[in-house]
Amino acid sequence: MDLNVKIVKILDAQSYVSKSNNQTYVTRFFVGETTNTQYPKIVAFKVFGEEKFNAMGIIVGGTYNVSFDVESREWNGKYFTECQAWRAVRVDVAQAQNANNSGTQQSNPQPQPTPQPQQSADDMPF
Repeated sequence: MDLNVKIVKILDAQSYVSKSNNQTYVTRFFVGETTNTQYPKIVAFKVFGEEKFNAMGIIVGGTYNVSFDVESREWNGKYFTECQAWRAVRVDVAQAQNANNSGTQQSNPQPQPTPQPQQSADDMPF
């Protein structure tokens, strides 16, 4: 699934050690507000791995197209749902670049040289 969101918060990294292989794993969460709906919704996304999160370049205030999978898990008869982001592409930078490119394609008027006063033969110093 894909969703356009404006990032409102980035949560601290959470790390845990696997019981099976004693490796440390890191997950990151970021929270976004939908931008393409009549009634904006808040969505929390989980990213597995610090490297993957850093590669996404998530910053607060940026607008991103986030690709994610939705998964629910059952625990003690209750279900918990999470959105696991696997790609985030910033879209507000692309829009700003397109606006700048269209502005630079317009012809910029060159300043006209100022006219120099014409000198007659009587005004010559020699």
